[in-house]
Amino acid sequence: MTASVLQVNSSDMGGGAEVVALSLHRAYRARRLDAWLAVGRARTGEDGVLAIGDNRSRRSRALRDPGVLFDLARGREDFRFPASHRLIGLPPRPPDVLHLHNLHGGYFDLAVLPEVSRRQPTVVTMHDEWLYTGHCANSLDSERWLTGCGKCPHLDSYPALRVDGTSGNWKRKAAIYERLRLHVVCPSAHLLNRAQQSMLAPAIVSASVIANGVDLTLFSPGDRDEARAQLGLPDGTSVIVFAAPGVRTNPYKDFETLEAALGMLADEPGPAVLALALGEAGAERQIDRVTLRSLAFTTHEQVAAHLRAADLYVHSTRADNHPLAVLEALACGVPVVASRVGGIPEQVRDETGILVDPGKPEALARAIAELLGDEQRRRAMGKAAAADARRRFDSQQQVDAYLELYAAVTD
Repeated sequence: MTASVLQVNSSDMGGGAEVVALSLHRAYRARRLDAWLAVGRARTGEDGVLAIGDNRSRRSRALRDPGVLFDLARGREDFRFPASHRLIGLPPRPPDVLHLHNLHGGYFDLAVLPEVSRRQPTVVTMHDEWLYTGHCANSLDSERWLTGCGKCPHLDSYPALRVDGTSGNWKRKAAIYERLRLHVVCPSAHLLNRAQQSMLAPAIVSASVIANGVDLTLFSPGDRDEARAQLGLPDGTSVIVFAAPGVRTNPYKDFETLEAALGMLADEPGPAVLALALGEAGAERQIDRVTLRSLAFTTHEQVAAHLRAADLYVHSTRADNHPLAVLEALACGVPVVASRVGGIPEQVRDETGILVDPGKPEALARAIAELLGDEQRRRAMGKAAAADARRRFDSQQQVDAYLELYAAVTD
């Protein structure tokens, strides 16, 4: 068994990548591994979480290094974080395995990796596409990452650029990868296939798909009526849930399509519908028989309670790798209607939900109406969803798979 592992991520609290890294960290420590999590921004105070440093704003860092503003003006990705060079010295002793997660987010120098990977076996879990693009975490409809980027159609996509330096960024990363040895993990075969076609390919020593997992002791089926009573939700109403950080304004979570679909649903006869968007507070909207209520992001326990109260989980998105929210819904025994993008088709099967093309409110409204109008089918889908989550998406299976990989790369 691996004696020591150092994970690296932008933070220990936030979106899906942060949840995955922190969950693994806690599981490793529970199994008495010498486990550490180095982050650009430490927020939890969790045991074993280490702050890398250099996470100040560009403006404050530019006072010491004028090159920071030079990079900004040229559209050059910001790698000016010298504390990254001290990464391996953060734990009490050098780790047997270095496990990287998101390296974007303004805290890490990618140029550190060739030297580090020569000394420690280095695993990277790709939660998005940033490693092989000229700047963006999700390439959306562009395939310029295959040919060198430049003339970027999505400069405003996170991490955004003011000036199109994507061609130079692409070449800079490609030059680093020629001297790098990585054991690449993707939660979906979809993303791994793209990584193997990209300029990251020369750095890939081994490639694996390890699906994301969820805590099945927390996310599990429950009594729907009891959950609704606890949350104060009305009886006789169909309840739909959609959950994501920044659910209303996140550019990748397609809230506009969801709103449009709910408007179309409201035009059709039927019982009242309550749509709950978890992840960002907003004004409540009443669209005929449909109420759209936007709530601030809650605890995992509250998310699980809302899912147990739901008739349907809807995941309208423009881009996604292997979203935890979909897995959480499946684990709670809730049928899913989701966009057919990224790794979602690997999560949702015909017997557990319906997939629709992204950005198509008519198709989304039709799928929602189809399932809301067929309680027997929803019940069968919910039962199949919970069983499938137990088979494929248990977080302990995810932990076991990573420990097996660590053992293989250190053998």
